[in-house]
Amino acid sequence: MTVHRDLRRGSDDVLLSELGRSLLRFYMDFAALLLPLALLAAIAAGLYVYAKPVYEANGLLDAPKLTLDEWRHLGPLLPDTRLINGTIERFGSADRQASGPRLDPEWIRARFDSRSFWDSTVQYRSALRREDVREAPNSDPRMSTTLGIDVSTRAPSRETAAELMNAIAIHVGQALSWSILDTFLRDRKDATVSRKAELEVTLTKLDFAMTQTETRIAGMRQLIDAYPDLKTLGGNTVVTPDNGGGKYLSPAAQLVASQATLLDQRGQVETARRELELIHWYEQFFAQASAPPPAVRSGSGYADWLDGRRKAFFANPAGAAIQVDQEIAFAVAEARTRGSRIAFSAAPSVGLGPVATRSPVLVALGVFVAAMLLFGLFLAIYRSARQLDASASTPWLASQDPLFSWLPRRLRSALFRYERHHADHSL
Repeated sequence: MTVHRDLRRGSDDVLLSELGRSLLRFYMDFAALLLPLALLAAIAAGLYVYAKPVYEANGLLDAPKLTLDEWRHLGPLLPDTRLINGTIERFGSADRQASGPRLDPEWIRARFDSRSFWDSTVQYRSALRREDVREAPNSDPRMSTTLGIDVSTRAPSRETAAELMNAIAIHVGQALSWSILDTFLRDRKDATVSRKAELEVTLTKLDFAMTQTETRIAGMRQLIDAYPDLKTLGGNTVVTPDNGGGKYLSPAAQLVASQATLLDQRGQVETARRELELIHWYEQFFAQASAPPPAVRSGSGYADWLDGRRKAFFANPAGAAIQVDQEIAFAVAEARTRGSRIAFSAAPSVGLGPVATRSPVLVALGVFVAAMLLFGLFLAIYRSARQLDASASTPWLASQDPLFSWLPRRLRSALFRYERHHADHSL
């Protein structure tokens, strides 16, 4: 077994060394052809990268009280075409008022419209770290607010990178305002359906319970009227002979307890009816403002539209309508405030030089190596295919192949000098 293993290892070493010599001989034979092509590709790539550098910008968006659940609802809104159009309009109007470079709207749209752009650009930074979760097992990461939103992007110039970061801040703020209002209206609409049916069932049960309590109170009063001595009975309990005897509250005490229960039930009925009235007002409001029109393209526009509909609908509110009006006004104010507070905690940092992967020297070097390998591979495959077509006694000569026959004679002689050792070779 050892002998066979040694023979196999020796055979593998011979094959590898032979393969290495063949590869080296191939590149030495065609170096005059492959080197200029690889150099040309490397120079072209280096010049292209030099003409179009890429700068990296980083920043931290301040997002107060933004929970993880809110971020998960906000994320899918970022590539929304409707909000992107609104952000471009807002950023364009702000850009016209400021001096400096102006970004192409279509350039912004091409990036904002890509889901992968947002996945690689913005990241939620929670105030609760993994170490905190391990140290406090009862902590809930979903209820943890954020330290901010990490923003990292790239642009063809330092000025463009700074402007792109500002556009991202505006867009995230507008998306957050939209998300808050959209969540508020969606929850209220769901309540008008599910909660309304639940309250109606609750009222039916309470009505039956109140009837039972009133019947019990009437029975206790009849018992006290039939036995006047019970009014002056000492103590709060009486003993019944059933099942060996048992202690119960005295009729007078039971009467007081039943009346207290009836008051509590009436309070629950009033609470349920009040909530039903609130739901009724929400239903009427949603009939007038179910969804924003297509012209509304931003979170601030959503807030203005909803606030305008609120003022028009609740011109003279009364009763439960006052509470509904105040709840909608509070949601609008919260959306405006939190959306406007989305800003960079400090000025975004933009690199002084291009990113390392876009360095002209590194790119040119990488393209040169890749071009040598690819061109060499293609040439080796082509030579093997042509050699199979030719007779076994006639070697393949690159200078006579149709792929290179159009080149001048002197140039072919310079490119394929290795063919001179063939005595029968003629140009």
